[in-house]
Amino acid sequence: MVDIRWLGTAGLEIAFAGTTLLVDPYLTRAGKLDLLFRRLRPSADRLRAYVRGLGGRVSAIVCGHTHFDHALDIPFLAQETGCPLVGSPSLKTLAGLSGIRAGMHVCRGGEEVELPGGASVRMIPSRHGRVLFGRVPYPGEIDPRAGLPFKAGQYRLGAMFMPRIEAGGVSIVHQGSAGCLPEELEGLRCDILFLCVPGWKKTPGYPDACIELLKPGVVIPFHFDDFTTELPGSGPVRRLPGSDLEGFIARVSRHAPSLEVRVPDPREVMRF
Repeated sequence: MVDIRWLGTAGLEIAFAGTTLLVDPYLTRAGKLDLLFRRLRPSADRLRAYVRGLGGRVSAIVCGHTHFDHALDIPFLAQETGCPLVGSPSLKTLAGLSGIRAGMHVCRGGEEVELPGGASVRMIPSRHGRVLFGRVPYPGEIDPRAGLPFKAGQYRLGAMFMPRIEAGGVSIVHQGSAGCLPEELEGLRCDILFLCVPGWKKTPGYPDACIELLKPGVVIPFHFDDFTTELPGSGPVRRLPGSDLEGFIARVSRHAPSLEVRVPDPREVMRF
């Protein structure tokens, strides 16, 4: 049995057998003015409160890519929990600049990493969607000569991964951007497929190829919330402009009419 909670943006909290695994946790949710004009700092009070509220120890943090809305909070959370990190060379650079020297699995694509607590993750090479004026935002590697705190644009993409996690007898694929490399998905399967919504219209064959190759039992669209605003305590989540969640769901349903599509709520735990 696995409990999964969507944290907003591309963040997942995966709890099983008394432990917790985090994927791309981003809780700071910096505002628009911060993103445009200021250097970004993790929200220390919010992150400490989140760690205190976790029911079990954090076994690891997995990072699909190092844009700010995926990686900003990871070094702080790693320091608070003492857990290992799994991610790209750019994540290693970010960890080093943050004073984290140990507990890092550096991946270049295709690695299978055994995690504490009985889970594992395969870091599948992937492709970022063209979500910024038809382009991939902030390509390249994080500069090891730069000093923290960074501006939003200094959180470069790094290597792009589509983590496939096995935990508690359930397989989960996390696609944190609207793109993929179909050839890298050949022969793989999953029970639960999290698919990024923003940018889906600009990527030919997405999300159809992911569904066709991975053959999930459940598709969960995510990353459609406006991460420059706070998550509400109740009511609907404010969406990113132009994300077209309804159109995305209709596209999935046309391609696979019998497939379950579950829209997540960051205030609720999904049990599988």
